[in-house]
Amino acid sequence: MIGELGENKKCPSCGGRLKEQWAAIPFLLPNAIVLIKDVPAEVCSSCHEPYTTGQVTDRIVRMLNPLRILKAEVLILSYTESEPDMTPVTAMTA
Repeated sequence: MIGELGENKKCPSCGGRLKEQWAAIPFLLPNAIVLIKDVPAEVCSSCHEPYTTGQVTDRIVRMLNPLRILKAEVLILSYTESEPDMTPVTAMTA
């Protein structure tokens, strides 16, 4: 995770250039695999690893917590539609 979205940042994993964009991020829960799409993130142009701000991560945790009790095998959620009263951290284009 990263603190703030910005320009000219390097990927902590491989050193590639990070670019602001929307990401689809999978999460493995005890009973399910959850894919959250449309997540505002910085994505490495080399290894494609997504990095999110603390605010985005907090919102993802709030989305995932109630799903831990479900017995579904695969769930697909949209970050931008999960909490209508909240807007994405930054304005991005696909």
